[in-house]
Amino acid sequence: MIWGDIGSREATEWSAFHPVLRAALDRLRQTDLQALDPGKYEWDGERMFLLIQEPQTAPKAERKPEAHRRYADIQLLIEGREWIGCARRTDRSAVVEDELETKDYALYEDPEDEIGLVMSPGSFAIFFPSDLHRPCVCVGAPESIKKAVVKIDLALLGEFQRNQ
Repeated sequence: MIWGDIGSREATEWSAFHPVLRAALDRLRQTDLQALDPGKYEWDGERMFLLIQEPQTAPKAERKPEAHRRYADIQLLIEGREWIGCARRTDRSAVVEDELETKDYALYEDPEDEIGLVMSPGSFAIFFPSDLHRPCVCVGAPESIKKAVVKIDLALLGEFQRNQ
């Protein structure tokens, strides 16, 4: 998991990122995300695409942690506030819903070692298949938020195996 702010590009920080991640973050910075309607926007077919979402946040107990097999996520908050829980996926992570083959996600029981990120506009987090993440949790009261999610096929990153 990587956490940062899209508006603060420190050369020393971003230079360590994989070139595909840097390119995706640069494209997010150059796109008027505020003007985009909810939906899917193809950047490179199914290898990389942008989802604009306007979900309602909910209490932590109403959201399950998730993980993916095929894609890494860059989640960038555009409007509102959101808490995202994060934990490492381990052999002890218990699956409660497995849609990996058809929809590239699995939902998990609550992990013991979950930490939280408070997201505000401009905050982004990058999640890999080894990261459980619980998005769309409210900070205080539930609210409508707007976020961008870039899905990046792990084949573009090279180092990852799809069977993780």
